[in-house]
Amino acid sequence: MPTRRRTFEPRIDRTPPNLQKLVRLIFSEAYLPGDRLVERDLAKQLELSRIPVREGLQKLVSKGILLRDKVNRGLRLRDYSSDEIVHLHEYREAIELAAARAACHNRTATELVQLDLICDQMQAEAENAPSPRWLELDWQFHQTMVEASRNERFINDFDLLMIECNYVFYRLPETRIPATSRENPLLATLVHGIVEAHRNIVKLLETRDTNGIVEAMRLHLAGLSNRVHRDLVKSQLTNREQNPAGSGQRNSR
Repeated sequence: MPTRRRTFEPRIDRTPPNLQKLVRLIFSEAYLPGDRLVERDLAKQLELSRIPVREGLQKLVSKGILLRDKVNRGLRLRDYSSDEIVHLHEYREAIELAAARAACHNRTATELVQLDLICDQMQAEAENAPSPRWLELDWQFHQTMVEASRNERFINDFDLLMIECNYVFYRLPETRIPATSRENPLLATLVHGIVEAHRNIVKLLETRDTNGIVEAMRLHLAGLSNRVHRDLVKSQLTNREQNPAGSGQRNSR
């Protein structure tokens, strides 16, 4: 009887802490789409040597998150067009819908409790939404859902993806929401609707309703995508009216 060859399947590593720090710095108000990224400056701000920063930047380039500047031979943060916003949402949706379906089979009782607690915390923070705390809780909810899938590839990609989505959907000048929930009745309705959508998703997860949870997640994400796309197009049209010759151009830093 032939000897069976032993196979080695390494565990896919989650996002290392230094890369997390780098990505959070890049996708903060410190940088705008199209800005040039200088390795030396990033290393100084993060209090890291240039080697891990260089490795992190190269990884982000390989994933298409950062772009090479062919003129200056450096790296730039992607300049998000309306089409790229749609592509980013489609990428996130593809992961979350598949992860939600898998989570129905693999979730634990502990994760259900965690998700309920996050919903309670989001409800308590609702009047300040979209505060950094509320956005972080929203992030935790979706991250916990993906982790419940037990699919390491989903989990690894989603970790970086959510940092980018948070930046594009909430922190850019074009998509930032200026008011808080307690100052705007329409925004308050939207915020409470998000919490209720989350609670409904948890119920579907608890009953392992795969079809129901996929549809609920799809509708939930569609609302966010529609708002962001509308705000971005509106901003681009305004910029073109104010500056017809130079619209869409940013100065490098």
